[in-house]
Amino acid sequence: MADGAGDDTALTLLRALPAEAAEAILGRLPADAAGRLRDRLRDANTPPPAGPELDAALAQFFDLQRIAERPTPPTPAEEAAPPANPIDEVRGLPPDRLARALDGEQPGAVALVLSCLDPAAAGQVVRRLPADKRADIALRVTKLGSRNPDLLGPLAKAVAEKARRLAEAPPEPSYDELVTNLADMLRALPRLERGPVIEKIEASDPTLAAKVLEKLYRIDDLVRIPDRQLQGLLAELDVKTIAIALKNTDPAVRGKVTANMSSRARAVLDEESELLGEVPASRIKEAQQTVLVLVRKGEEEGKITIEE
Repeated sequence: MADGAGDDTALTLLRALPAEAAEAILGRLPADAAGRLRDRLRDANTPPPAGPELDAALAQFFDLQRIAERPTPPTPAEEAAPPANPIDEVRGLPPDRLARALDGEQPGAVALVLSCLDPAAAGQVVRRLPADKRADIALRVTKLGSRNPDLLGPLAKAVAEKARRLAEAPPEPSYDELVTNLADMLRALPRLERGPVIEKIEASDPTLAAKVLEKLYRIDDLVRIPDRQLQGLLAELDVKTIAIALKNTDPAVRGKVTANMSSRARAVLDEESELLGEVPASRIKEAQQTVLVLVRKGEEEGKITIEE
């Protein structure tokens, strides 16, 4: 508990104990650590810690205890080769892989690992951690005190080993990737067959259904709509929305659209496209969703058929 780097936590806990109990604990520590803590206790000359301070010290103590007791069995490669410095290995990990390796760890352990990184690198890792964990981790970073190499070393070794396993295993698909995969599967079904599936998803998870529907129709689908039906669709849209929706799309999509516009409408579209310049991706996506909502509505009402 008192190996130099854990002195701040140890000092807080010792101040909360009766003098006899504190001295009994100090008597079980190495002489140099006990002497150092006794000196600090005499210098502190402060009342026992308040509740919040004591709670924070206890939480830090149990985090450090879990780290110290964590087994780190060597891999065959580690047994065959000279051990590398695990802290340097952690520092060399890409932020996304280090964030994945830290996922699920206690906030105190994450804070201890982040404390050995350059602040900019630590920030890149924190950005990739779950949002609901960041505040707790940030608070722990401010309460670490001096880093204890006897605790940081084993923790860094365990994190580096986990990161190596993650590098060898295919990454788990993200939620967005799973939604996209589901949308791809439903796109392979005829409209009448996928309708009941979507209705069941909507009944069970409306949020998921909305995300799937958003990905179910794509701007490239315009090339698969018969000309007369596409003309009716374009008549419901203003030219500026069409110009933004076509930004950075495949030339075949733009060709299909312009072929179904009057010469005057094409001229206005070309003029709008030239005036647009650079358009944010979010604005393009919004315009495309406006188009695709009409595509979906038209298909559901039987006015549009997306050809296979």
